[in-house]
Amino acid sequence: MWLFRKSPNLNSARTRPVCGDDLTKVSRLLRDGGRHYYGLTGDELPSLLEAGLGAALSADEELLAVAVVGCPVDETCWLRGVALADGIDLRTGLDILIPTLHAQLVDHGVRDVYYAGDEAVDAWLVPALNDYGYVFTTEVIVYEKHDLSIPDFGNPDVHVRSGTSVDIADVLRLDRACFEPQWTKDDTVLGPAIIQGPLFLLAEIDTVMVGYAYATSHFGGRLIHLVRIAVDPSQQGRRIGVGLLAAVIASGTSQGATIITLNTQAYNTHAQRLYRWFGFTPTGERQRVLCHRLSSPHRQTAKQI
Repeated sequence: MWLFRKSPNLNSARTRPVCGDDLTKVSRLLRDGGRHYYGLTGDELPSLLEAGLGAALSADEELLAVAVVGCPVDETCWLRGVALADGIDLRTGLDILIPTLHAQLVDHGVRDVYYAGDEAVDAWLVPALNDYGYVFTTEVIVYEKHDLSIPDFGNPDVHVRSGTSVDIADVLRLDRACFEPQWTKDDTVLGPAIIQGPLFLLAEIDTVMVGYAYATSHFGGRLIHLVRIAVDPSQQGRRIGVGLLAAVIASGTSQGATIITLNTQAYNTHAQRLYRWFGFTPTGERQRVLCHRLSSPHRQTAKQI
């Protein structure tokens, strides 16, 4: 019975990078651990473990704690999963695990680590991260639209079409040009989305890609979530984003959607003006984003046990 289970002995524990062979144990710990935060999407975990993007605390083949990050982009990455087994003291476990993770990230060339979990569900983690130097940097605001009317269809010279697998390289280049490194999406996200996703639209002028929009479908198509809308910075001001947003709404309507949602950064006032004009309203939900700037490797030494 669990009442008589011995607490794990940290005296024999060691930290190491995660690896592909950890998949089963890490998956179980992120799902069932005594404390667990899971911010991964799709099938990201196997590739992240294969790349060694995380730290594990283990003893006698038992996984006691783990922290996993997403693929680094231009010296930034996101904390995607943290979990501790039953019986592991929160502060003791993190005091060993987090410095080790930070040291590994320095070796990977990472400078800034971001986190954006659910503060209600993950209330145990946020104060701990604050103690390790993670500070508030912005908020993500949630918008929704119930009235699926379209006030404008955008630039008539823009051709909007569905994306295909041959477009992925151009989409990735456009994404990097449009967003700060911490907000870009790599091919592990955009690749499957453009091939398998229900709605991936490209905007072209004279066959040149100038923007894209990506949305997901939920509850049998009744809810459409706009994951991404991007316009080439050199082409902004030509109502390309208007056309893409109109196309997303029209597509959602054809699928029987009754609501469209989206998230955007609090400081992205330009995008928010477009969304409000289109009839999107804030739901009141806000997600705080934390960031930690890593120091030199010499200051990221794990606590000895």
